[in-house]
Amino acid sequence: MKPAQSYSALHLVLALILAATILATQGCLAAAVGYGAYAISSSKGEAAQKEAEARHIQTYTTYKTDADKLNLDREKAGLKPQPVMTFPDWKLAHNIPTPAPPPSPAPVRPTGTEAKVN
Repeated sequence: MKPAQSYSALHLVLALILAATILATQGCLAAAVGYGAYAISSSKGEAAQKEAEARHIQTYTTYKTDADKLNLDREKAGLKPQPVMTFPDWKLAHNIPTPAPPPSPAPVRPTGTEAKVN
């Protein structure tokens, strides 16, 4: 009966090691799941922004082509051409938000070890 007792003791030790490992890595698992969800939603958001920007550019291109044709017809009729909006002005007129610029890098402070130039 000795082999059966050592076999169950081995199971007990392995179960304790497994339980300790699971308890120790619980936070890691939660962090990994959270990061995975963030990465998936972030890439979808970026793709949606790029797609929306492409649609805006296509719509503006159509607007500009139509405005140029209209101005050509106006010039042929002896009328003054109408101004054509630039892309930023067109986006502003249509309440299309512009993405925020990336943050500027932090200024570099001298450490006092640099040679002073006079």
